[in-house]
Amino acid sequence: MNKKIVIVGAGGQGKNISLLIEQIGGWDILGYVDDNPQLKGSMVRGYLVLGSFQDVFNSLNNVAVVFAIGKSEIVKEKVSLLKSMRKDLSFPNIIHPTVSFSAKDVAIGEGNVINANVVLTTGIALGSFNYFNRCSSVSHDVSIGSFCFIHAGVHLSGNCVIGDNVWLGVNSTLIEGLKIGSDATVGAGAVVLNDVRARAIVVGNPAKILRFKNEDK
Repeated sequence: MNKKIVIVGAGGQGKNISLLIEQIGGWDILGYVDDNPQLKGSMVRGYLVLGSFQDVFNSLNNVAVVFAIGKSEIVKEKVSLLKSMRKDLSFPNIIHPTVSFSAKDVAIGEGNVINANVVLTTGIALGSFNYFNRCSSVSHDVSIGSFCFIHAGVHLSGNCVIGDNVWLGVNSTLIEGLKIGSDATVGAGAVVLNDVRARAIVVGNPAKILRFKNEDK
């Protein structure tokens, strides 16, 4: 019997994750959870939008949950709320069959989504609720926190340490041994040659600080 799963978020990322789950197999997708009342009852890629977060999780029991929300602070809030509300929910790692990794070489938390053709080498530690888009690669002895977004084509060289809530843009590259502070953002196509401080937004080749999040403008 297939395991039951719901997808939190019925937007573009939700569509991608429903496709990913289909490609993996072994799951029965019950539908999407989305707080937009206009979406309730509609169909997205053939799956029903069940209703709002509170409505759905007050009625569903013993299901798996995967998050398809593009803002780490919202994912973190929703995870905390669910874990305080319910003890019968699970947060599986959703890993495409083309992902290159070995369980003995990668320590992994819960709720991670890893899309097609991602490469994870050896000595890697992943936290929880991270999202890896297609064709990204992580070299040896890299540590990644939780609630991070690793977008398509990102390349992390060996011995990098990535904090929590970090956003690495499409085709960005980090050279070996860098530390990226929590809540930092690396822009698309950036080539990072130096450590990045917490909350910094860096862009360009070589990457330079554009500004810090929440700083006065």
